[in-house]
Amino acid sequence: MRTLSRLGDGIWYLILAGIVFGFGYTVWQEVGAVLPIIPARITLTGVAPIAGIVGLLALIVFAETLYPLRALSRERWVYVDRPRGRLRGTDWITWAQLISFGVLGLGICVSTGLSPWFALAVPALRFVVGWRSFTLASLLSAGRTRLVGGSGLGLLDSEVTSDAIASQSAWIPRRAHAPSTLTGLFFRRLGRRWYIGVGALAALGLTLGFAPQLGALAIVGFMSAWSIVGAAVGRAASFGRVSDDAWPDWGLPLIASVGTALVGAGVLLLVWKLSAIAVALIVAGLSWASFKRSRPAQVDSMSMLDSGGFGVSFSPEVLHYIARGTLGLGVAALALGY
Repeated sequence: MRTLSRLGDGIWYLILAGIVFGFGYTVWQEVGAVLPIIPARITLTGVAPIAGIVGLLALIVFAETLYPLRALSRERWVYVDRPRGRLRGTDWITWAQLISFGVLGLGICVSTGLSPWFALAVPALRFVVGWRSFTLASLLSAGRTRLVGGSGLGLLDSEVTSDAIASQSAWIPRRAHAPSTLTGLFFRRLGRRWYIGVGALAALGLTLGFAPQLGALAIVGFMSAWSIVGAAVGRAASFGRVSDDAWPDWGLPLIASVGTALVGAGVLLLVWKLSAIAVALIVAGLSWASFKRSRPAQVDSMSMLDSGGFGVSFSPEVLHYIARGTLGLGVAALALGY
């Protein structure tokens, strides 16, 4: 009966994956037909393979930092593994990561013309990076890292999540004397949040890697990811909890968000031929999306709404929390038509 139950669960997950894949493919086809064809300044077919490989390598480092491949939660150790007398560091997140990296590798192969063997090399490399010799203490520590890394959708508190991730990921040693200016503190914070740069490199590399196949849709994906990068940079520049003045509370975060948006728009301008109006709208949209997402936000109360006949329930408060800055992204996406 246990075997049949697991087989039924596996079939259910396959059906769900097929539905998600089919929906994603349909959205890709429909959106790709609407978005304009934007000419490139460089030969994407020559840059895409190297950029895609670099992006995947950066994503592997980023994933291992926030979501280690092998981990063990304290609850599973106490209530499941220890009573059975075994130590296992794999779970559904492990296999989901390997499958996801395999799909990304296959997508890069299709987009850039790399050998199909590369699609197998990507999850193999993810396996090598994450499959180290673990002790019980290291597995439990990795489980705590996963818990903190995924706290964004659990705690629904942007400040607590950001501080927790920065605290557990910091490897730069603390100095005896802190910088005396807010700008110095900002750059020190940014250095301790080194994973922001790794995430930005992953977003840029994957964008260039998928650009020959996805076209303008890759640009939309880049802007979505870059708004998260800008929000993280803006949050590192926020000192509203230290001072109530306008400059540390929202002035410096706004400048940091705008600066990150300028860098992102500059990258797009170097790769694709965009009009001045499009660049201005992209900078404005990314700045607003980044700044909006960098502001402190939390869900204090939660109500549920049901769609009726479709059996889908959602919370407006959670939806508003997740969709912060969407208006700016919409403006940036519409700018591609100019």
